[in-house]
This record gives sequence, structure tokens and C-alpha cells, in this order.
Amino acid sequence: MGKTTFAGNLGLLHLGILLILVNLAVIYFFDIEVSRAIRLGSCITLIGYLLVKSGFKKNLLVLGLSFLLVRDIAVLFYEIPVFKTASLLCTVLVYTGICLFTFKRLPMVRFSRTIIIFGLVIIVLNIFNVFYLSDIIIASLDNDAQLILFFTQSAVMLFMALFAFLYNESFEGTQSLHLLLCVLAFIFSDLGGLAAYFFGYEPAFYAERTFYLIAASYLVHYTINFQPEADVISELSDSGLKV
Repeated sequence: MGKTTFAGNLGLLHLGILLILVNLAVIYFFDIEVSRAIRLGSCITLIGYLLVKSGFKKNLLVLGLSFLLVRDIAVLFYEIPVFKTASLLCTVLVYTGICLFTFKRLPMVRFSRTIIIFGLVIIVLNIFNVFYLSDIIIASLDNDAQLILFFTQSAVMLFMALFAFLYNESFEGTQSLHLLLCVLAFIFSDLGGLAAYFFGYEPAFYAERTFYLIAASYLVHYTINFQPEADVISELSDSGLKV
């Protein structure tokens, strides 16, 4: 049986911490081109770790990691419109893969007060994203395709958060929690990127990169250690109201 805690997988834990420290140092001492190259190298390193530990697995999460790698390649040339479009498309595909994987793991959906509140927060955030940020985002994009992809990314990200929350609410143990933490880290990384790229708040680059590497590390960890039988319906979820 594989390891079931992130801390227990010390090799990946140490690797993740090392990659975060290297990336933060590079952001501080070098220009953005070098930083992007190190980001790509970090993604390759984590995927390499996955292949060494468990080989190539045919599932949506591995596909998502593949698109994550392609996105980091496209980000190297982010100022060129076609590569910016490709990076946005790959982000949508990464989040869609996680969404579909998580949705397939969900039992029959149940309502609870917590789930309803979380769903309302998701809706409010999406409305804020569309109406408040539109003018700022449009000025930073090159064409309508990028605008569509940006708001598609936002919508898919919110569904990803909702499904991950439902997944963690539905099952006992830490396996579902690890995927939820992965999703939350991706969201905080996106928020950091939004503040850094679109609002010009340079310190946010540190948050963006840190949460990105946390998310990618958790995704690798979850993929390596995933065991379907570890998802046991929680008693709290089982007593909920069925949809």
C-alpha cells in the first residue's frame, strides 16, 4: 500500500521545498525570462519524479500535468500573442482535467448548509471576476480568443474548487483533502498571477510561484499515491440530503 500523507513522502516534500527556495531566489536575483525557464525546469523535475516513482499512468491527472508542462513552455514566450493564447488554453485544459477526475469520484451529491454557502461564494466570485475585472483584463489581452479563454478559465477554476470541496466533504481520510489543497493552491497561484501580471504588483510573483509549486507537488503526490479504495464515504456526508 502506498503512502497516504504528504509529509510521509519525504522525497517529494524535500524536493518541493527545494524547488520553492530556488524559484524565489531566481525571482529576486534574475529577470523574468530566467524565472520562467526555472519554472519550466521545476515542472519537468516534478513530472520526472512522478515517472520515476510510479511510471506513466493513463488518467486525467497525468494528462493535466502534461498540459501544465506545455503551458510552462508557452509562458516562456508569453508576450507573443499565439503563445499567450496557448498558455491560457492549456490552463483551461489542466483545470478541466482535474474537474472531470474529481467529478467522477463524487458519490451522489448531497446538499448541506456548508455546501450551499460555498456554492454561493463561488457564484459571487465569478460575478466579481466578470464585471469588476473586465476592463483591466481586456486592456492586457491581445484578442477576443484570449478574453474568452480567460473567463472560461475563471469559470472552470470555480467549478474545480466546488467539486474538490464536495469531494473532501464526501469522503473520510486525507486523500480527498490533498486534492482539495492542490486545487486551493492553484487558485491562490492564479490570484497571485493576476495581481502580478495584470495589476503590476511585483511582490505577488513570489506568492504566484510558491502556490504554483505547492499545487504541482500535491498533484504529483496525489497521482502517485491515489488509491480508489481509500475514498470511504464519511458518515456526515452519508447523513446529508440527497439531490
